[in-house]
Amino acid sequence: MLEEKLGNVIFNDIHYETFNNHSEQGFVLKINEDQKNLYIWACQCRNSDEIMVVIGENGDCDINNMYSENAYKIARYFKYNDYGSAVDSAYNYIKYLFKNNFNRESHFKFDTYKSIEDIRKIKNDVETFSYDDYYELASFFDEDKMYSCDVIILNGKFGYRYNKHSVEDGMENLHFEEINPPLDDELSLLIDMKNKLNNFVESILMQDIEDDVIRIKI
Repeated sequence: MLEEKLGNVIFNDIHYETFNNHSEQGFVLKINEDQKNLYIWACQCRNSDEIMVVIGENGDCDINNMYSENAYKIARYFKYNDYGSAVDSAYNYIKYLFKNNFNRESHFKFDTYKSIEDIRKIKNDVETFSYDDYYELASFFDEDKMYSCDVIILNGKFGYRYNKHSVEDGMENLHFEEINPPLDDELSLLIDMKNKLNNFVESILMQDIEDDVIRIKI
């Protein structure tokens, strides 16, 4: 699954190796690129049926391809059959560290369920008459990252709702942001939704990585 997601990404040095410490066995993906490196171990956890993903670098790898204690402390665990989430976690680290290697082509869907003129009128009505809820005025879905952004009215407020999509869990509502988007035309709305969604997804990824760094220091 990870190979499919990385299909269009070019690396000079990327390869798999195996590891086995008699309790756990699996694969370690090694990426070395432009003086940066990322090592990702994946296996079944020895204490459960969960999938364990360990993130580190070359200094965390010994001669037997085993991960260090520091890397093990921040291992991520996923349900035994939730391969999609485990792959997404590894993929996000790779994309975060090696952004320049990724194909800039993106795949997305953008839909407006009301005309821009109607959306402007509804927004003005919110300020004047205060709708409680009004969903799916417009939607932007990033098919590569599996996140989306909807223009909605929630509790009488106009803004963007950010969502995460997965095969296992469907769509999960993550956050609502009250906002005054550009409503000059569909293109201006599309660009704003795309940029805001990218910023939101990057903030989630950065927070996850910062949390891991804090746990290492502890």
